[in-house]
Amino acid sequence: MIYDSVDNFIKELPKLLPRCAELAGFLAAAREKSFEELKEMDFSPLDARFGEYITRPREAVPFEAHRKYWDLQLVLEGEELIGCAPLEMLRERTPYDEEEDIAFYDGGGQYFKLTRGMSVLLAPWDGHAPGVTAEAPSAVKKIVVKLPW
Repeated sequence: MIYDSVDNFIKELPKLLPRCAELAGFLAAAREKSFEELKEMDFSPLDARFGEYITRPREAVPFEAHRKYWDLQLVLEGEELIGCAPLEMLRERTPYDEEEDIAFYDGGGQYFKLTRGMSVLLAPWDGHAPGVTAEAPSAVKKIVVKLPW
């Protein structure tokens, strides 16, 4: 897991993941444009997924993990906590679904606040619990970019 500012991701992420050179342009747009403007843009070949939801209490959000993709998560509006833990520290709740590329887990981890301007890159071995309420429930508009592993 890498937790840092979008500005640092723009500068450094293409060096870490050279197959994802398109990320710099996407991240620059995400830094400047609104969620709605970004939804209208074409970021091919990136797999950008747009989500809107209300954060939930920590105990209502299981950890999840993916095997085929890294997740680059950016909150554009609102705020949330995202829990992170190595998979070996978690207990499987729902077995891996190959078609959906997801498994769910129980356990605990460290929580980081995601707001506009911050981002987190999660590896396939990082369990994560997104969408957790920080101080009060928040309406979140978020983009998750799926990066092939």
